[in-house]
Amino acid sequence: MMKRKKNRAMTLMEVMIVIVIIGIIGSVIGYNMKGGLNQGRAFKTKEGINKLYHIVNLYIENDELKALEDKKEELAKKAEKILMGSGLVTKPKEYLSDGWKIPLTFKIIEVKKGNGIYEMRMTSSKYEAYCEKMGRKTDYPWETD
Repeated sequence: MMKRKKNRAMTLMEVMIVIVIIGIIGSVIGYNMKGGLNQGRAFKTKEGINKLYHIVNLYIENDELKALEDKKEELAKKAEKILMGSGLVTKPKEYLSDGWKIPLTFKIIEVKKGNGIYEMRMTSSKYEAYCEKMGRKTDYPWETD
C-alpha cells in the first residue's frame, strides 16, 4: 500500500506575514522613488528653461519686447508664438511650464544697461525652492553666459 502525502496548506498567519513583508518593501521603494521624481522634475525644468531661453532669445525683436516688459501674460504668449514658429520643438506648450506643471514666470532683462539689448528670462518658483532645499545652484542658462 502506498502512503499518501499530505498537502499542507498555508495558514492564515503565514499569508498575513507575507502581505506585511510585501507592504514594507513597497513602502520603502515608494519613499525612495519620491526623491527621484522630484529630481526628474527639476532636471526637466532646467533643460526646458535652457532650451526655451535659447530659442526665444534667438528670435526676439528687442523693440517689441521692451514694450511688453511688464505684461507677463503677453510675454508667455509671445514665447509660445516664437516656439510654435521655430519648428525646433514638437510640443511647444510643454515648455511654458516646469516639471511640476506650474507655468513659468517671464521677465524682460536689459543685458547691459544702456545698450538696448533685451532678453526674455523664465523662472520657476518650484525649481528654485527645490534647488534651495537640496543645496544646489539653480543653473539657469544666463548664469553661465
